[in-house]
Amino acid sequence: MTDHCTPELFKAIDNLERRYPNVFNGRDTYKLEDVVPPLDPDFRVIKDFRDVIRENDWKKYHSDRGLATEIASCLHRYMGIHEIAEYLDMDAKVIGNVIRETPELKKLANKRRTAFTRVVVYDRKTNKYTILQTLYSAAHKVGLNMANFKFYINDRHCKYWINDRFKAKRKVWFDEDNGM
Repeated sequence: MTDHCTPELFKAIDNLERRYPNVFNGRDTYKLEDVVPPLDPDFRVIKDFRDVIRENDWKKYHSDRGLATEIASCLHRYMGIHEIAEYLDMDAKVIGNVIRETPELKKLANKRRTAFTRVVVYDRKTNKYTILQTLYSAAHKVGLNMANFKFYINDRHCKYWINDRFKAKRKVWFDEDNGM
């Protein structure tokens, strides 16, 4: 970080502090980005500095296998990117970049994305379980429209029988709960 701290950066900070003292003193609720015009030359120096730091953070996290392990652990718990970012106290863009650039994490995220749409339907008449790939095909199988079917499928521990014959549960929940 000290490699990027140039005299121009300090001069730009001094100029902005002189022009917008309330932002720097903490009296104002506005951030620097809200007050300063984007084409201001001093502000552009600060933005360039932030971009360089953000890029270096990305390289640091990208090469860190511990971060990939943490993200994989969160993906196994079916957390979304924003939930992972909040859990790890990081930027969601960095998490997304790590997932896209790591083949194992990309594969795991795709599996997670498709697993939540898969549905297990139990037929009481035939005593058989059927795994369907989409919510639409599951709704068609039980004979409901999508809006009514979503009522049943969004309840993890639904006690109701659909059409007095079927029970439906997301495949993810079926695996975690070891059955209906």
